[in-house]
Order: sequence, then structure tokens, then C-alpha cells
Amino acid sequence: MPHTENIILCVDLGGTHCSSGLVHGSPAVVMDGSYFRGNVNSNAERVQILSAIKQTIDKTLSSTTNLPSEIFISCPGPFDYENGISLMDGMNKYQSLLGFNLKTFFANITGIDLSSIYFYNDAAAFLLGEVVNKKMENRRVIGLTLGTGLGSSLYENGTIVDLNLGSAVFSNGIVEDFISTRGVLAHLTEKFGYIPVDNIKDIAERPDLEIFRKEAFDFLSKQLITFIKEYIYPLTPDTIIIGGSIAKAHNYFFDKLLCALDTELSLASFDERNLFLGLTLKTFSI
Repeated sequence: MPHTENIILCVDLGGTHCSSGLVHGSPAVVMDGSYFRGNVNSNAERVQILSAIKQTIDKTLSSTTNLPSEIFISCPGPFDYENGISLMDGMNKYQSLLGFNLKTFFANITGIDLSSIYFYNDAAAFLLGEVVNKKMENRRVIGLTLGTGLGSSLYENGTIVDLNLGSAVFSNGIVEDFISTRGVLAHLTEKFGYIPVDNIKDIAERPDLEIFRKEAFDFLSKQLITFIKEYIYPLTPDTIIIGGSIAKAHNYFFDKLLCALDTELSLASFDERNLFLGLTLKTFSI
């Protein structure tokens, strides 16, 4: 299969999923039929995780007769982005990939040269895609992603900086101990003694869990407001963009943020294809 210049394989590896798509052209577009998303259990054994990633990417590669010339991958940290080696240890996700060379793995499953495989912080990649989509290139923007952890990044003048505030000191622990899936579930367990599910999606969607839902999102909104006032206000952003899997339930907490905070807030597009398009804009630095 021939390599085709200007076709790029983009991959987003999150705490619970892997998505992939092919981007080409100028202006860049995601090729029709190339976008796929699959579930990944980030607490599984290494072989299971790698198999789930490969299944999604295989679907994307099967959508074309041409082999992409490069791969751009967004993934959570801590991570050696230059060499493609996972440094996630004690992060409640991808423990089995600790020390594993993902760059070699992607080269092996795609046939693309190691020198054409690039890794980027997922929070930074998310923000770049949102800035491009919302045409905020001339603004100072902070992106927060709420999910298995808390991602945080700052955009200004074409540059993205990973703020890594998920590990910042907060209350009697760190930020991710409170603003994350595990933080919310831990609070519910402490409050009720038990919870009937192990994810935020069910809490947000199931009619029989209203008491858990109200407590969960009251807790989350209070923690977010405190965190933003403490850590984000001093950075003086023009806009804060909030995304991530938990933010898909924004109707349960976003209005509370709007009422309590003075900074302009914006919801993410919740379209990973924007992340792919942002990654391919080489005029930006992340």
C-alpha cells in the first residue's frame, strides 16, 4: 500500500476511549468514512488495551486504499511525548502501559516510519481544536477537560501550554482527587455509603438515580468554582472552554458556573474531529 503525502492519521487516546480518523487537504478536512471511536478499558492488561486501540485504527485504515504519511496522537500525561513512552503511574488509568513504547507499537500496526509519528498532550490538543473551531485564535483561552482526570491547558498567540493543574495541591489532596470521575464517585460513596454504578454517564442519564445525580453535580460545580477562582483567575484568560466526557452532562452544572464566575465560559464542541483538525495545523506550537 503506498504512502500518500498530506494524508495524516490522527488518534485521540482518552481514559475510556480511542478515536481515529484521516485528515487531508488545505484547508484540512476529516475524510468521509474514516472516523471511528471505540471503548478502551484503561485499567485492563496491556494486551487488551493495545488490542482495543488497534481495532479502532484498523477500521480507519480500512476506509482508504492509501497509507497515511504521518500519525499525530493525543494522549494524557505524564508521558514522554518525544519518544512515545507512557509515564502514567498511579493515575488510575493505563498503569499497564507504564514504560511501554507506544511509538514503536503504532509503527508496527500501521507500517508508518517512527520518524513520522508524533505525540501531543491530550488537553493541549483538545484546546487547539476548540480554538480553531470557535475562531478564537486571537484570544487568551484556557481549556479544561473533565473526565477520568482533569486536563488543563493555555492558548495564546499560536502556542499551547500544558498547565498540568490536575496534580496541583487542592483541599487535602490534589485537584484530580476531587474534579474527576473518581473524585465524584468517592464523594457519593462517602455521602451515601454506596453507589449503584461506577461511571458518571449512568448517574447523568438514569431516571432512578436522581438523588445521586443532584449530589454529584452539586459537588462537582462547587469544586470547579473553587478551583477556577484559585488557579484559573490568576491566569487572566479571555475565555475558559470546558469539555471532556463529564462536561457532556453540562445541563446539570454549567449554569451554576455561569452564575458564580465572572470569566467568560464556553462549552466545547464535543466533536473529536475538531481535535484532529487542530493537530494538523503546523503553524501552531504545542
